Amino acid sequence: MNNHVKSTITTDNYEPFMVGDKQAGEVHWLTTTNSNGEATYSGLWRCEPMTFEYEFPGDEMFQILQGNLLVEIAGEDSINLQAGDIVSFDKGIKSTWTVQSSFKKFFVISNC
Repeated sequence: MNNHVKSTITTDNYEPFMVGDKQAGEVHWLTTTNSNGEATYSGLWRCEPMTFEYEFPGDEMFQILQGNLLVEIAGEDSINLQAGDIVSFDKGIKSTWTVQSSFKKFFVISNC
């Protein structure tokens, strides 16, 4: 029984990432469950410039590897994120994402 997961990325390892019926970039899944079999997602997400609505399906933490992103949350200041930034958002937050340049992040989503 393996107690680790290893992945190697090529362009063929990405699949469309859907938000409702709209494609919002592409995802490469590292995990979709944790060691207890509970939903816990991790992987890489990439996207070219676009704007879309996004409700966080769980507690999400990510590090920006490339590009710039503006996250808008009603009643709060906009959050500008760029390569090197690490951020965390709580489950259920409704937001608008504006991907401003070719973008890539490593993410972990728990508490789904």
